[in-house]
Amino acid sequence: MRITALAPLVLAGMLALAACGREADAPAPEPITPVGVAASDETSLAAPASGLAFWVHPNVAFNSLLIAASADGLAAFNIEDGAAVSSVPGVNVSGVAVSYLGFGPTASGVVATFQPDAGAFAFYRIDNSARNFAPLAGGPEIRGAVRGFCFGRGDGVETPSLYVVQRGKILVFNFEAQDNGFAPADAITLDAPDNLAACAIDSDGVLLTVNTNGAIFRLAGEDSFKTPFAAAPIGDVGGLAVIAATAPEDDTPEGEQPAAYGRIALLDNTTGAVHLFDYTDGRALGAVTIQATDEIEGVAAAAAMGATGANLGGLYRNGLIALSVDRAAAVRFIPLNGVANALAFPVGAPVNPRGVVAPIEDDGLLINIEFVAE
Repeated sequence: MRITALAPLVLAGMLALAACGREADAPAPEPITPVGVAASDETSLAAPASGLAFWVHPNVAFNSLLIAASADGLAAFNIEDGAAVSSVPGVNVSGVAVSYLGFGPTASGVVATFQPDAGAFAFYRIDNSARNFAPLAGGPEIRGAVRGFCFGRGDGVETPSLYVVQRGKILVFNFEAQDNGFAPADAITLDAPDNLAACAIDSDGVLLTVNTNGAIFRLAGEDSFKTPFAAAPIGDVGGLAVIAATAPEDDTPEGEQPAAYGRIALLDNTTGAVHLFDYTDGRALGAVTIQATDEIEGVAAAAAMGATGANLGGLYRNGLIALSVDRAAAVRFIPLNGVANALAFPVGAPVNPRGVVAPIEDDGLLINIEFVAE
């Protein structure tokens, strides 16, 4: 048994959640007045999006992609100019997430979507050059309603895992890469509270979940659901995301790993407000909404959120937050720099979700290259 996306110290307590992990009553969080951040861009879609995600280009940041899921299928758009790049039309898909196989520039991006009409997940590989979708085999079938899902891996893990949130449980699927797709292992079932609504995976591999009341939990042992890690007054949970970042190089002592600077983002569908929390301690940092400009309308209600701390070039060099407008075929952006300025927190340095290629170790083997004439 393995749960690859989770940090190793989490594993010992995970299977004990059934006995000890029921959620405790927690005081309601204080209301928060959101701060407006001006919309920076807009992408038009063929249909309202049910899910948003980002694919990071291996070497040209502004050629990264926004990927939108809708009842009309999957569609990918260039970050720099919003131009349509690739699509999978005519398939009803609900939600979307992106992870990678391998590390660095040669890593392959993989898109996970749920097809409610078929009751199954579908996977697509994104070509690093053409940036088109190629279907992969291996999507598991799911019995019962899917409330949410997340797809990702921890640092140094080559293949991602899929987490599916259902009533009273979380299904975990691990995968092995094959030439023509994925080979899923049997699902691992984790008992959980009945009212979970969504999940997200941190770059450290820790799984986070949120319930319908806006309470966020980190699955870090058998008491994970007893006390919320963070919470916000939410009318309708619309999505959970981890915005990975590290301390800037100037703030990192020589020879040490940069400290975590990540943020947690939680969307309230009813208001379009995105609540932000510190990843290390869960403290509330405030909330933002996308405000109108002379050319772009604001977002008063949202259907889905995409958020990333990856370098997507230019204005989005430290990441962005995107919202799918409720009942409208449009996605509107705000840069993470703008969010950080509005809420007065340091933005940190971007983390590449492709990961880093490990240096080659020589195991102490020395080769004598001197030539000795005889």
